Amino acid sequence: MFVLKGILRAESQEKILIYLLVRGKGYGKGIAEFYAVPTNPIQKQLARLESDGVVVCQTVGSVRNYELNPRYPFMEPLKQLLKSALEAYPASIKNQLLIQRTRPRKAGKALELVKARGND
Repeated sequence: MFVLKGILRAESQEKILIYLLVRGKGYGKGIAEFYAVPTNPIQKQLARLESDGVVVCQTVGSVRNYELNPRYPFMEPLKQLLKSALEAYPASIKNQLLIQRTRPRKAGKALELVKARGND
């Protein structure tokens, strides 16, 4: 789903920005696996967004974690635009973005939606 067509260069940019807005941070392969797309276009767009100053990255071990750059001069308008675009997404994708499993849960335990950082 490419809601911001005409504003952003590529659909993968929208996917990355929406993912980082809702989840707070992420890495290339994780974002690609979430959307079931190839890793290469995601990595290229992350590099482009980083060189443009929209996202920043922090290396943890051998993984490059990306997050929205709080010092980007147009961050607040960008967040508002992304939040508006997120409203056009199907509920199933919005719910998947909100669920963050970091470890296995006990058998039979119900899933709980956890709001991620940056979801003001």
